[in-house]
Amino acid sequence: MTKKNLSYSEAIATIDEILQQIETGDLDVDELAEKVKQASELLKLCKGKLFSTEKEVEKILKEMDGGDRSE
Repeated sequence: MTKKNLSYSEAIATIDEILQQIETGDLDVDELAEKVKQASELLKLCKGKLFSTEKEVEKILKEMDGGDRSE
């Protein structure tokens, strides 16, 4: 059910929405398991996006550091 092309912000907003539904008791037992599964998938998506962004930033910083030194 999770779309791979969701942005990080959209995924976080959906997770927040699910958490609010759980906290307010708006979900019945039948919906709860599905929402928890959806939140888990969204968290994995966010974790992956954070990991890839971290690697990209590290790569850029290494390139910047290597380009400034003339040894």
